Amino acid sequence: MAGGYRQQPGGSGKTTRKDGKRVAGKQAFPPPGSGGSDPVMAPRDLDYIPEMVGGKEAQPAGAHIHDRARTGTSVGKPTALVDSNAKVTGQAWYGDDVRLPNEVIGKILRSPHHYAKIKSIDTSKVEALPGVLAVATGADSPHQFGVLPVTKDEHAMAVEKVRHVGDLVASVAAVDEATAMEALNLFEVEYEVLEPVFDPKKGLEDTDEPIHWRGKYHLARTNVQKRVFQEFGDRSLVETPSASSHGKWNMAGVHHGFTEPHAVVAHWDPNGRLQLYTPQQVPHYTHRALATVLDVPMHQINVIRTFVGGGFGGKSDPFPHEMCAAILSRKSGRPVRITFDREEVYWINRGRHPSHIEVKMTADEDARISGFDIDALIDGGGFASFGHVTSYYNGVLATAPYELGSFHYTGARVWTNKPASGAMRGHGAVNTRCAVEVGLDEMSEQLKVDPIDLR
Repeated sequence: MAGGYRQQPGGSGKTTRKDGKRVAGKQAFPPPGSGGSDPVMAPRDLDYIPEMVGGKEAQPAGAHIHDRARTGTSVGKPTALVDSNAKVTGQAWYGDDVRLPNEVIGKILRSPHHYAKIKSIDTSKVEALPGVLAVATGADSPHQFGVLPVTKDEHAMAVEKVRHVGDLVASVAAVDEATAMEALNLFEVEYEVLEPVFDPKKGLEDTDEPIHWRGKYHLARTNVQKRVFQEFGDRSLVETPSASSHGKWNMAGVHHGFTEPHAVVAHWDPNGRLQLYTPQQVPHYTHRALATVLDVPMHQINVIRTFVGGGFGGKSDPFPHEMCAAILSRKSGRPVRITFDREEVYWINRGRHPSHIEVKMTADEDARISGFDIDALIDGGGFASFGHVTSYYNGVLATAPYELGSFHYTGARVWTNKPASGAMRGHGAVNTRCAVEVGLDEMSEQLKVDPIDLR
């Protein structure tokens, strides 16, 4: 396609490099999002491009706001971290640094089972313990919440079922930590243990007890939370490849390992407004979820983001312990602080998704990438979290900036009875991209071209 758009236009037209390797070709295709009936990108009109970047348009009078980035006054120069003074002088307040007058301690009762129905919860002994100020269960929080409006599958505390070891069952607020810990031993919970699902492949099958049930929106009677299909290009290009790669990958889940554990302080002021202090990466998610769970207008809730002692995506969800603190504070009339120990951090998880990924790639005789064919089976754990988005990212981000003749992706995120996976640094992209990059290197060896040229 003469004059067509190419991400990396051809150079001299030579077929052999100085080192003897072949020059990889490039696919010609319309510019993404160009629209209109003309698939070829027109040359840029220099009359509308400023002189400072090679065009003909006169520089506007006065210094431009971005000039300093081009003249070397900022790029390559040291820039102070905006919050460094607070950190190095010890004045930064992290989640557990918050202390309010008359504050009490909240603790969470967690499930000992991977998957079970809750038959009954008896809290009478807990309520009778001196020093206990409030007790809460799933009955106090019937409204579901989630990262997205279409993924609301969590409660502040379990309603009807627990879905992994460490799932929240009940919570208690007491005058001190020792009393709160003693109270956890006084809950009497009757469970009906169910058969758990650990293998996402098994989650593709129909079952009598789906981990979640979404009525008419559910996919048969499986544990599939989200399916995604993506496709573009000419599939015939992959039929007679000159080079190919086929890899199957089992990617383990990874936790963020941030230094600061989760912590939250909740307080209802005399005007009935909730003040919630939390080291949140995305406080507006928590703000919205609190309004839903507490059935309180958003304008009566303030979410104060403290300094975050490491997050990497792991403090982006609205979390059930934040809801528990707010519920306990409302019931007790006192500020409530909940701080996790390290084991609890892992029970809430939200780390990188374990995944089974299969990648098939082909290239033609001119060393042009003719196709990607990717299938991803994603282990989501017990809740949706960011998985709706992750399911798409496993496909769309696998293409990177490469020119592809065709692309085909199928993805399925499955609920299992493990702590939920979520967002972690490039979530949805890292696992698939690793498989893709290895495959591209394999094809470059087969074609005897430089891996950079193939890309």
